[in-house]
This record gives sequence, C-alpha cells and structure tokens, in this order.
Amino acid sequence: MEQEHDPASGLADPDASGLADPNVAGLADPNVAGLADPDVAGLADPDASGLADPDVSGLADPDVAAVLDWWTVNARDLPWRASRDIYAVWVAEVMSAQTTVIRSAGAWVRWMERWPTVEAVAAASLAQVLVQWQGLGYPRRARDLHRSARIVVESGWPADLTELPGVGAYVAAAVRCFALEEPVLPLDVNVKRVLQRRFSGGVDISGDPWRAGQAFMEFGQRICSVRPRCEVCPVREGCAGPGDPADRPAIRRQRPFAGSMRQRRGQLLRRVIAEGAVALEDADREAAAGLAEDGLVMLADARLLVPE
Repeated sequence: MEQEHDPASGLADPDASGLADPNVAGLADPNVAGLADPDVAGLADPDASGLADPDVSGLADPDVAAVLDWWTVNARDLPWRASRDIYAVWVAEVMSAQTTVIRSAGAWVRWMERWPTVEAVAAASLAQVLVQWQGLGYPRRARDLHRSARIVVESGWPADLTELPGVGAYVAAAVRCFALEEPVLPLDVNVKRVLQRRFSGGVDISGDPWRAGQAFMEFGQRICSVRPRCEVCPVREGCAGPGDPADRPAIRRQRPFAGSMRQRRGQLLRRVIAEGAVALEDADREAAAGLAEDGLVMLADARLLVPE
C-alpha cells in the first residue's frame, strides 16, 4: 500500500513508528534489506545505483545541493533524527507510515522512554503494546512490531529486514539509510515524486546519505507535494512540474470515519483493553470477528479477551 509517508498528508486514523552498534547481527553486511528490490535506489553497487550513468545527479550537482540547503534551513525538529539506533529508527518509521508526524513524534518519545530497546518491547505483552499504541491508528502495525521484536530477540536482526512481519521494502531501505547511513535512498511516494519531476535520471546520495535521504523525503512532503508549492521551490527551473491537471490521477478520498468498520473495531478494541474481557453477545460481532482474525483479541468461552 503506497501512500504519503508524511503524516501531514492527512492519512491519520484514530482507529488505529545508546547509539547503534555497527556490528549488530551482521546489519553492516552489504546484502542487508533487499538489495535486489527495485524500490530501493542509490545502492552502493555502481551497477545497481547507476553511478556510471551521466544522467544520475550526485551531491555535488547544484540542484541536489539546493534541495539539501533548503532542508538544512527548514528541517523539522523530529526526535528520532538524533538517533542512529536500528530499533529506534524502525519504530519511528512504522509509527509515521500512517499517522501524522506531530502525533508520531510525541508517541515515539513516550514509547522509547518505556521500551528503550528491542529486548524491552519484546518482553512486554501484546496488550501492553496495544495500550501504548492507542491514538496512532491501524493497530496491526503494533502487532507486527511486537511480533518482529520477539523474532529479533530470539534470532537476531535478519540480513533482509523484509523477513520481519510488517516490514516492506521502504521501511527496510529507511533503516539502512537513517540508522546505518548506507547510500540507499528510501523511495516513498514523496521521494518518487521529486525524482519523477526534477531528477528523472536518479540521485546518488553517496557521501552524505542520511542528510540526503531526510532532505529529499521532507522536500517531497512539503514543497514538491501532490499540490506543489512551485513558487517557493529552489529547483523549479528545469522542472517538469506536476503535469497537466487533467492527466493527474484523482486524489483518493477516505471514506467517512464515523460509523466505519475502522471506528467500530477501534471502539471495541479499546473496550476489551479497558475491561479485560467483553461478552461476545454484548459486542459488535462483525468488528469482533475482524479483531480476532487479526490477532488483536482472543476469543474464549464466548468472551473477547485481551491478547497476551
């Protein structure tokens, strides 16, 4: 599911991500996190990244430098940007995938204060994790994060992070770039939009991958957005622009939240967590079936129970 990575795009849903040791479980291995994935750009392999391609723009390119300079002046103060810890960055990316950045920032700080390590969250119950997750939306993300944490504690960080539940190509690339500072440009829809409009030959972020990755992502969120702010864009000269409005895909509108299944599931899940158990006969049967199928509640003796 592809969407605006910046939660400022309005995808928030009330129903509902010590510094890193570079030797942790082989994550410095160049084969980490799916190098063959076509959605990962700027790989260290010259043949994969297109470094031999004269159309690829490097950090010395004046237009690329202009994007980075814009970010240096305008970057948001996000708490996870102070960390290069794999676990901390992973949690931030999972949280911010479908939740506004402001809400994610506060939730991330509280999460890290409670569970500062992957071992700490793995030792928690799923019920505790779901309580902490309330307000961020889409609680299956919390379920997958908890499952993944237990896998990591038992077996170590996998070489390919997409082997973990709920981790796709984008999150894997983001961890490589923002935690390990590898020259991998994470391609969410914002970065793809900037590349398509202004840097169609691609961008090589070798030399300063962390800063470049942050800059291109935030530039796509705030300047080169779906409705771009071309009047303040520092690289508008030579840009292909957003194209003919008639040719643009229609912006998908979310269905009203009030009365939706998302709202009903959220209400029931909060009730089960608050009460510890809810009689099935007193519950929304359709919402209950979905929550049970997703492993967010347990069904026993005709009651919905808090998961362990």
